[in-house]
Amino acid sequence: MKSTLPATHFFRQFLLFALTVIFLMTVVRAAYGLWQFPKLADTEAFIPFFLQGLRFDLALTGLICIIPLVLGSLLAMTGATRALAKFLVTTFLCLGLLMILMLELITPWFVDTQGLRPDIHLLGGVENPVESVKGVANDHLIPLIVGSVLCVLVLIAFWARLEVPRFLRYRISVPGALVMSIIGGALCVLAIWSNIDPNKTALSPGDALISTDSTVNDLAMNSTYKTLYSLLQPLIEKIPNGS
Repeated sequence: MKSTLPATHFFRQFLLFALTVIFLMTVVRAAYGLWQFPKLADTEAFIPFFLQGLRFDLALTGLICIIPLVLGSLLAMTGATRALAKFLVTTFLCLGLLMILMLELITPWFVDTQGLRPDIHLLGGVENPVESVKGVANDHLIPLIVGSVLCVLVLIAFWARLEVPRFLRYRISVPGALVMSIIGGALCVLAIWSNIDPNKTALSPGDALISTDSTVNDLAMNSTYKTLYSLLQPLIEKIPNGS
């Protein structure tokens, strides 16, 4: 009889990703808070700044994890699709973390020039991206190099902690995979919705209105969630709610 792995083996990858994202975004948000300390102090929004930020970080984690967690669990039940599940999970998590790091790396430039985090509209509105990158490199070369090196180190450390050669060496037990798919998917939806009551609207950038300062409000979010929300907004607005 071929060996099987417990569902906890599969779940550890997503727990590692969630803890990594929450830790990184908390540190980055604290850095932004220090950078914009006068505005943050004037608005007296210290606690909401971090609490609302945590909501957005959890929602982002659920948004990135929901597909590989649900679909990956089902694919990991059989030996024939185990390799596909492994590829799906590692690709989603690594590309998700890369997107988070890259968007946070360019966020200071958008905050400095436009007072807001980037979204799909601000990103699409950048004229001559190559020239803009050259200008940033000329004006902020050292911070750009330091930030880029830190991003690479975070990615390397995360990849090493995933232990990809050992991940899904055997298939996941069927009962465990089904439970993981159902419960894990429900937790992701709950994180994305960020509300126990399904009749209330899902988390949106409007929930970051913690002060009268637009910059403070935007920094309470994270750039990846804001970008993905702006990209999916036409679809989200079609979802009915009972409020």
